[in-house]
Amino acid sequence: MTRVLIFDLDGTLIDSRADLAASGNHARGVVGLPALPLAQVVSYVGDGVDKLIERLVPEVAKRVSAKHAFEQHYAVHCCDATRPFAGLVEALDRLRSDGWLLAVATNKPDVFTNAILRGCGIAEHFAAVRGGDGPRKPDPGQLRSILRELQGDTAQSWMIGDHHTDIRAGRAAGCRVLFCSWGMGHADGEAVDATIAHPADLVRVLGA
Repeated sequence: MTRVLIFDLDGTLIDSRADLAASGNHARGVVGLPALPLAQVVSYVGDGVDKLIERLVPEVAKRVSAKHAFEQHYAVHCCDATRPFAGLVEALDRLRSDGWLLAVATNKPDVFTNAILRGCGIAEHFAAVRGGDGPRKPDPGQLRSILRELQGDTAQSWMIGDHHTDIRAGRAAGCRVLFCSWGMGHADGEAVDATIAHPADLVRVLGA
């Protein structure tokens, strides 16, 4: 059995705030709504595109058009300003050298997930990737699928994220949970095994 580290994407591996806000406000503009502050748009992120659009566009009748506008814009601009967090790539290199298998589990649609991992130059770090086209966190389906594929030892594997959905998915899958306080989300009172404030702390907590 192998040891697996399963990472959330937005707010954990990458800082995608500016691009998400730009595409979210583009979608609002298309349906006649004014732009929102970056922090407000970011607070809506974490549960997939459908939930993001629901929060961005109160009027139900406008949501189909808004979602289409968001997806069209984000497909072109998802890597304009999005980058891995400082120190993250070095931490991934060290963890892989310590014998961990790395994976991604995100509620972001698969097409954007894969484009961003490639665009940020970190795709090769991950042995398995699950996006939001299938089960979405807090459903543990993504994590269980990854652990089956990689023959992971659940008791020795971790879910790493910045959102309460990550914590709940990790717990439901039987993994340990590491909360990243630098991200966009919040723990919502959920218990975790460890909390870290900087990507460099990954090695301190998880180093062999």
